[in-house]
Amino acid sequence: MMTPISHLLDNCRKYAGRTALFIDGQTISYAELHDAVDAQSKRLAAEVKPGERLALLCSNTLEFITLSLAAEAAGIIRVPLNIKCTAAEVAVMLADCAPALVVYEEKTHGLLANAGSLRAVSAQSLCQGSGAGLATLPQANDRCSITYTSGSTGKPKGVVLTHGNWHYVFANMLIDRDISESDTLAFIGPLTHAGWSYLYAGLLRGARAAIFPAGDVEAMLAYAATEEVTITTCVPTTLSRIVALMDETHPLRTSLKWIGVGGAPTSPALLKRAMSAFGRRIVLNFGQTEAMMTCCFYDLRRESDRDDAAGFIGRSYVYTDMVIMSPEGQPLPQGEIGEICVRGPHTMLEYWGQPQLTADAQRDGYVLTGDLGAEAEPGLFRIVGRAKEVIITGGFNVYPIEVEAAVAALDDIDEVSVIGLACEEWGEKITCFFSTHDGSLRDVDGLRAVLKPILGIKTPKEFYQLPALPKAPTGKIDKKALRKWMEEKQ
Repeated sequence: MMTPISHLLDNCRKYAGRTALFIDGQTISYAELHDAVDAQSKRLAAEVKPGERLALLCSNTLEFITLSLAAEAAGIIRVPLNIKCTAAEVAVMLADCAPALVVYEEKTHGLLANAGSLRAVSAQSLCQGSGAGLATLPQANDRCSITYTSGSTGKPKGVVLTHGNWHYVFANMLIDRDISESDTLAFIGPLTHAGWSYLYAGLLRGARAAIFPAGDVEAMLAYAATEEVTITTCVPTTLSRIVALMDETHPLRTSLKWIGVGGAPTSPALLKRAMSAFGRRIVLNFGQTEAMMTCCFYDLRRESDRDDAAGFIGRSYVYTDMVIMSPEGQPLPQGEIGEICVRGPHTMLEYWGQPQLTADAQRDGYVLTGDLGAEAEPGLFRIVGRAKEVIITGGFNVYPIEVEAAVAALDDIDEVSVIGLACEEWGEKITCFFSTHDGSLRDVDGLRAVLKPILGIKTPKEFYQLPALPKAPTGKIDKKALRKWMEEKQ
């Protein structure tokens, strides 16, 4: 099996004269991308041995892209680190993966404050340097990347994917998702996580990628006002901003073939708002770091006869097997709620250096996602929430996603998050945090009165309005931060 980096370097030669990247105001051809990766792989090979780790503490820059690809070309395990993490969090991840070299940018150097005495070099100097190392292309079974995901305890877990795993990630995407060489993909999420999957898949296809600083919706919209953008992807919180910031005549409304949304559930209310802008050209993606973003997807264009508010996450990718399992590990009949489990050649090899956690996360070849769902009809899945987030109140199980959807459907509500907090009377009390589009204050008693006929016993006991809900480094609403805020408040 050829590895993705081998395919990509071949494609760079095939599409040599075409534009590969628009980034930081400059245009990079496929030929220039090939030359940069080739030179930097030799430079890296002089510094880092195959199988050692290269940690990348970088933003959405050209250097991050070329050095990541160069690491793959040299058989070095790349470890992308999210720059929205704290210095303490970065130190824990670096201690865990023990990189041979850390690459930083001027604005991220401070994140190494707690990291101790590690070899570190700026991305700019590394890219400009020369090296005579011999870069050896990896084999499919070689480890390719370590991507960190937080566990329930807060201790990060390093998800290891091989080059072969990545081959099937991209195969899933290029077979099942509509990406062609004529497309321009716009990126406004951090390339350290899901965005990398879409970027790489687009480059394998010979498409063009326009890359902007993470979260800079305004810059993307300004670009899309003069250049045709056909695909973009984002988390739900960013989707809300895109819809709010576009005027009625913005070209993005008509140029997009589809907009991909993932990383967290999209509420029916937000989905309705997005459909008012883009029609049914929306794809909801369900994925995990352990299965690198390709578990299943719900393409609204293909599901025109469905109730989009029913929590569907769609149908599995071509190389993905999804089942709903009981706590005992038995497949459940259609309609019954259980844990969503995923199997395929793209799922993780291991958690780096944590064999017991690896064993706990897998069963009979399936990755246990920790998400609860059901097979609504043959091959079509829906989600009801995270297993660890189920609220048990007064003896009843309440799924936060259901309550969040009801609150988000109310006028002027922007972001919503629901958690369960310990309560002597109820066991756990349903607690709702929300923000409004214009910052206007909502009457809590009025909210409760409106929601009671809809939710009944699931109606939150407490409401807290915040200017904006806290976000995790991935852009998702941070429920751990909300719990900490409540602890400090009490």
